[in-house]
Amino acid sequence: MRMLIIDDEEDICDLIAEIGTRRGLEVRTITNPENVPTTLANFKPDFIMLDLMMPNTDGVELLRLLADHVRDAKLCLISGSDTRVLNSARRLGSAHGLNVIAALEKPLNMSVLGSLFDQIVAGGKDVGSLDLAQAIASGQFTLYYQPVIEMATRRVKGAEALARWTHPNRGTLLPDAFLEQVVNDGLMQALTDVVVQTSMTQAAKWHRMGENLTLSMNVTASTLLDLTLPDRITDLCKQNDIPPDKLILEVTETEAMRDVTRTMDVLLRMRIRNIGVSIDDFGTGHSSLRELQRMPFSEMKIDKSFVIEMANNKDCAVIVNSIIDLAHNLGLKVIAEGVEDVRIWRMLMEKGCDYAQGFYMGKPMPANEFDLWLKNWRSKPQT
Repeated sequence: MRMLIIDDEEDICDLIAEIGTRRGLEVRTITNPENVPTTLANFKPDFIMLDLMMPNTDGVELLRLLADHVRDAKLCLISGSDTRVLNSARRLGSAHGLNVIAALEKPLNMSVLGSLFDQIVAGGKDVGSLDLAQAIASGQFTLYYQPVIEMATRRVKGAEALARWTHPNRGTLLPDAFLEQVVNDGLMQALTDVVVQTSMTQAAKWHRMGENLTLSMNVTASTLLDLTLPDRITDLCKQNDIPPDKLILEVTETEAMRDVTRTMDVLLRMRIRNIGVSIDDFGTGHSSLRELQRMPFSEMKIDKSFVIEMANNKDCAVIVNSIIDLAHNLGLKVIAEGVEDVRIWRMLMEKGCDYAQGFYMGKPMPANEFDLWLKNWRSKPQT
């Protein structure tokens, strides 16, 4: 993958370039904004780091330029300016149609930057015209499991099942690398069936082992419009001897609101059958409080973009705290995604967040690694 760094400070460019190069990125740097148009024409980056404050040129002008030339590239904004300015620039970039994936304050946190690059490299392997149908049919898609922890007791509540493509030549691919093509090829239902069946098999295994774990699965908007889904899930629970209350279906805020009436029909029947329903990535969609109050959700997941930044960004901390209060007042449990370090854990604890999910506790991992992680977690002193 190609990365372009636009920053007038040469030492910053060199530092970012070194971190990117170590991860296999092809890097080019620009310290003079006047060279941006020519470089974009010749280099065609997949990922851009853009400083918002440079002599003679501001980042807003460059956002317009990027929107005209490299709309498909992933964009990370960096700046030493006020947090509100940085967040406003992020929203403006998205309004221009740019794929703004992060906004980082200077001085840059090298650990955060490295993690960002790792995600870009893992998710940026283009699958091109590969035969997804054959990959699904031949069992190349599998599930990784990320633990969800009850904060008050540090007990493992359960896990979220996350789809991975184990490609024979390209290694393990994240959803960013294949999900769009899955949708375009009309294969979402086939992939969803794999996720549901594999999740059920794993949930049944844990249940037979005596593990009292919940298992969360992501479902798409098209899946939610399938009125037979509640009956099919219930039948699978019976076939695998899984208590329905050990399953949780996660749906994003945006997808849940596409067809409110039909979605409510499916979700309500799930809840009547004691299957949990979680609103995922809350804070990034456009639901009204009225619509949110009408939906039969049992829990709410705060989008990780707010959680990851809350220790360094007061606005994000306010948003997270407000979502926790809102959820609790609606009688919902709250899961915070993106808990990357102990500072964020402690802030969430102080606010009374119910559950946490993130690299601080455990990364997504294959089922056998999850079982080993579970034993190790339980053997640690829970302070």
